[in-house]
Amino acid sequence: MALSVGVEWSSLVGTGLGAVLGVGATLVGEHVHWRHATRDNRLQDRRNLYADCLVSFRKAHEAMRLAADEDHPNPQARAARIREVYQASGCDEARERLILTATREVVLAIDASYISLRKIREVLASGATVPTPDYQAARQAHRETTEAARDVLRRDLSSMDI
Repeated sequence: MALSVGVEWSSLVGTGLGAVLGVGATLVGEHVHWRHATRDNRLQDRRNLYADCLVSFRKAHEAMRLAADEDHPNPQARAARIREVYQASGCDEARERLILTATREVVLAIDASYISLRKIREVLASGATVPTPDYQAARQAHRETTEAARDVLRRDLSSMDI
């Protein structure tokens, strides 16, 4: 009788231990899956945020160039139109969304691009046209700051893609 009780207990302990290990392994697997899914979602959200910001900067630049080429009754109307299309581009909002969650390095890089875009706005609003040296210098500065921002954004994204 003592032998059969010992066998029953060892069977119960073995079964219980197997169940605990099985549930534990499942929970660990689910936790790892959840962490990967969370990281992937954060990475995709960050990619979208960065792309939206850069695209809005590009749209603002193109819209301002087109507005500068339109016929305007006077220089004030031209400047107002250029500022209007800049405002409608959504780049201010895209920048704000980005800087709320980005690292300091990303914010500094995006701000440099943003400031150079605003410089283009002011150069065009002051009467410069696409072929003028003032516009060309502002455009080159914007190209350089935006490329530097892209490099920072890529590094930030690759640091999350581990």
